[in-house]
Parts: sequence; structure tokens; C-alpha cells
Amino acid sequence: MTCLRVLLAGVVVLAGMPVLSGCVPMDSPNGSISSGFLGERRSPDAAIEDNLLAMKLRSYYMRSDKVSLANINVSVYQGEVLLTGTAASQEEIDTALDIAKNTRGVGKVHSELKVQHATLGDHTKDAWYTNEVKVRLLADEYVRGLDIRVETTKGIVYLTGTAQSVAERTRAIEIARQVSGVKEVVSYINVDGKSQPLSPKAESKPEKSPTVAPVRMGDSAPTDVPLKRGNTVTTAPIPSGSPKPGASIDSGF
Repeated sequence: MTCLRVLLAGVVVLAGMPVLSGCVPMDSPNGSISSGFLGERRSPDAAIEDNLLAMKLRSYYMRSDKVSLANINVSVYQGEVLLTGTAASQEEIDTALDIAKNTRGVGKVHSELKVQHATLGDHTKDAWYTNEVKVRLLADEYVRGLDIRVETTKGIVYLTGTAQSVAERTRAIEIARQVSGVKEVVSYINVDGKSQPLSPKAESKPEKSPTVAPVRMGDSAPTDVPLKRGNTVTTAPIPSGSPKPGASIDSGF
């Protein structure tokens, strides 16, 4: 068993490592980019457990005759599961939730699944939104992008992960909101003041930025900042130079 865990750890490390060209690794089932755990605030052991748990859930959904894995995104961070995507019926949503809640190792389960249909065009746009938000998070000096996971369904961006402060979480939300075409940002980012801080620059006085996509806080997020639909979020200015829509992103594979 120990040898198996070591082997799996090696596989996860290799899958999460960027290539020498500086490309961003890809581990999301829908083909969007997502950072590996190297350099994250969570421990390597926790990252391995989260990856194994996500793999387990996907395998359960794949074997279920009531759930379509192709339409469901599974995000796991420190044992908390977030399900996003589309479903053909409420029965499919209920089944997906039951499977997740009864899977060993799962802490909380949050569902953003909705009974709706997504076209190929929707999937293409969502993949671009996810990639664009992730690239901007990774490029921003005020946010540790490796700590934040991004999923998108029909123009709604979902963020999970950890921030060291409310300011960092708010900054991440604002970066996602400013991506053209994003309809809404839903944050499940937890604030952990004990986690490793960013540079002192992250505490600099924020500047106002324009109102764009509305924000909704997930039920797992602290309520210290009452962000509601349509509220304006103030952060430091977003750096320019992010890829334009349609620009190719090298996944590293």
C-alpha cells in the first residue's frame, strides 16, 4: 500500500508540473487549465489526497447509469467538494450529491449543478473563460494563483481554494469579474489567516475598478465581507497584457 501511495504521488507530481517552456499544466476533466499543487499553501499530502478523491468521484460517476460525468465538473480542495455543470434532471443532481456525500474522505459537498443544457458553443466559451481567469490569477502579484481552482458553466465562474486574507480573496474575485463575457462569479474561497502570506505589496491601498460581473459568495466562504449580486468590489488595478479571446494557450501537453 505504501508503494502504491508513493507511485500515485509521483504521478500527481508529474501531472502537476509545468514544462520548461513555462506552460501551465492541465488537470481539469473538461480540458481547461488548472495549476498543480507545487508551491501551494496546502501541503503536498493534502493535494495528493484531494486529487485521489476527485479521481474516485469521477470513477463513481462514470460507473453510474444515472449520472453523466461528461457534464459534471468535480473540484476538491482540502476535502471539500464542489460540483458544477449541467444535468438532465433533478434526479441526476440528487444522485451525484448522494454519491459525493457517501464517499469516504469527503468533508463538505457544495452543489452548483443545475438542470439545463449546454451547447458545444457554451463549452467552448466556458473553457476560454476558465483559461483566461486562470492565466490572469497566475500572472497577478497580489494573488497566489496556485491556490485557486477555476471552473466555468454557461458563463458563470466558480472559484475554490484558499486566500491568506480577505483582500487577496476579493482581488481574485475581481480578476475573474473583469474577464469580458463572464456573467457572474461565485466564490467558495476560504480565508485562512495562518497560511503563508504574499509579498508586502499585497497590503497596498486598493484602487477602485469598474463594476462588471456580479458576485455571489458560496456558503462555505466566510461572511466577513457581505458581497451581494451587483455590488462593486474594490481592489488594486488589474495588470494589462492578458491573452485576448481566441488566443491559444499552451497546456504543456
